[in-house]
Amino acid sequence: MKLTRRGWVALAVVVLGVGNAVAYGPRALNAVVIPVVVALVAGAIQVRRVSRPRVNRDTPPDGFPGETRTVSLAIDADRPFPATTTDALSDGVSGDATIDSVVGDGTLSYDVTLGVRGPATLGPTTIVATDLLGLFSESFTVGETTELLVFPHVRMLTATARRDLSALATLQLTDDRDEFDRLREYVPGDSLRDIHWKSSAKSGDLVVKTYNDRAASDAVRISVGTADGHEDDAAEAAATLCCSLLDVGVPVHLTTPAGVVDAAPGDDRRVLAHLSRMQTGAVPNETAEVVVRGDAGRTHVRIAGRETTFDDLRVADSGETVVAADGRPGDRETARSGRRGVTT
Repeated sequence: MKLTRRGWVALAVVVLGVGNAVAYGPRALNAVVIPVVVALVAGAIQVRRVSRPRVNRDTPPDGFPGETRTVSLAIDADRPFPATTTDALSDGVSGDATIDSVVGDGTLSYDVTLGVRGPATLGPTTIVATDLLGLFSESFTVGETTELLVFPHVRMLTATARRDLSALATLQLTDDRDEFDRLREYVPGDSLRDIHWKSSAKSGDLVVKTYNDRAASDAVRISVGTADGHEDDAAEAAATLCCSLLDVGVPVHLTTPAGVVDAAPGDDRRVLAHLSRMQTGAVPNETAEVVVRGDAGRTHVRIAGRETTFDDLRVADSGETVVAADGRPGDRETARSGRRGVTT
């Protein structure tokens, strides 16, 4: 426990009052000094009785640079007390994480803006308890850290690029659509003609028909490597290519210097989370159908042996495509941010 700036001023008033009482008589004590002394004693007792609070942070969903997330802190204490609560923010997120309020009887919230690609952390939480007059304070550092992933940007590809990517996979679909095996929840990449509208209307969620004789797509192998300082560009290109394939129902087998990940249609987040952690390293598999190499000046892409650049494959100033990574259909609409979002 320590005195605040206001507390030091109050203590100075007491010292001056005592000095005046010594010089001019005890009447000076009654007017100012005694009320201030009472306030100091009461404030010290209030802060001394504050027990160590407990904090639970509601983990916000991961997202893309520029998006905003709301962070909620549930603070539990033996009795409510006024305090200033501050959540530590690492590089990669920004926002005003300092809140003045009475804690211990509810939930506090603040907003953060996602910044650069990669893992960011929230916390621990610093709670500075004060008395009602703000004369004394006690600081507590509590709670664990929470990781929040900032995904790489996902851009829109040209029609030619999307066609070339889709041609890499062998997709065999039956024309016999009279009978289906079962119903399941819709995931991004499912054909709209497979939606079972009657069941969807009853449940309130989209469901699709699954056929026994439909062959699965062969996974397209994508391998990514990058020179130092160009990780974000390579991750952006790889994320765009992977999500474009997943959107049309083609699974991907992704290899990067960080490891290997397999993703089926609807598993966009698996790929994006992996690429958010990608670091510098050589291309792991030069024989992959798609090879992405981040280099000085531009990102090179090789599709089925044909060399090009990511700038030639993407649509300039493309709009954002929103996809639900939780398996619900996304809003295929254009947004002003020029990114593709994934809600979790």
